[in-house]
Amino acid sequence: EFEIRGCPYIGIVRPMPNLDLQRLARREDFHFFDMEFFDYFLAARGVRKFGVGIVHACEYCCEDGYSSWTDWDDKQDIMNWDGMEYCRTGDTVGMLLDLGV
Repeated sequence: EFEIRGCPYIGIVRPMPNLDLQRLARREDFHFFDMEFFDYFLAARGVRKFGVGIVHACEYCCEDGYSSWTDWDDKQDIMNWDGMEYCRTGDTVGMLLDLGV
């Protein structure tokens, strides 16, 4: 549990065993939707392919409840969804990125 301050995004990303976290930690505004890093993310996955699924990262915006996803290529989407709402401290947020597809 954590306290929501400001308007954070909560997300999940596919495993990338070759990801250099030190390189990314130097950026104050890092996020997995930054097109500058898409080729790097795809290379960081290593030789393991992701299967047929195209979603590699998804996020939830605590401020307005919107959800976004990306394939780190040319597709990104911001979605409305059934039951969409914002969250505050004390709320529970659950996310699932199906790694089997």
